[in-house]
Amino acid sequence: MPNEENLIPNEKRTPKERRENARKAGIASGKARRKKKSMKQAMNLLLSLPVSEKNMETLEQLGINTDDADNQMLVMVSMMQKAIKGNVSAAQFIANITGSTAMTEAERAKICLDKKRLKMEEQHMAKASEEDDNQRTQLQMNAIDGVIEQMKQLNEGDEET
Repeated sequence: MPNEENLIPNEKRTPKERRENARKAGIASGKARRKKKSMKQAMNLLLSLPVSEKNMETLEQLGINTDDADNQMLVMVSMMQKAIKGNVSAAQFIANITGSTAMTEAERAKICLDKKRLKMEEQHMAKASEEDDNQRTQLQMNAIDGVIEQMKQLNEGDEET
């Protein structure tokens, strides 16, 4: 861990220093992206290579066309065999590849949104109910005020006679 006393916050750096640090970060980011891209390209190349004779026989026994027999297919077959034997990680890998997990995540997101919507509706209903209670109370108060006013007028009329 770096010595905290040696760190200089960005606020205390000059604009030139900040610009230079941002430039260095951008260069490093570009290098990392290129490295990841080249690793991805290398993996894609390895996956597209034809399988060995031994593995070809295995794929043919499973009924896979020799035109489709590359390392990618071999990996998929291997994962399928592991999943059939009960390997949960292999089953999750297959679910991710086929999109089954994505659907589950979408369903989870929908359920989460539905819960939030219901909560907001409940809050709105509670607020509306509270407003209704306030309106009802106000109407009752107005009615009572009206009755009191009428009683005053009747009392005034009785006193005059």
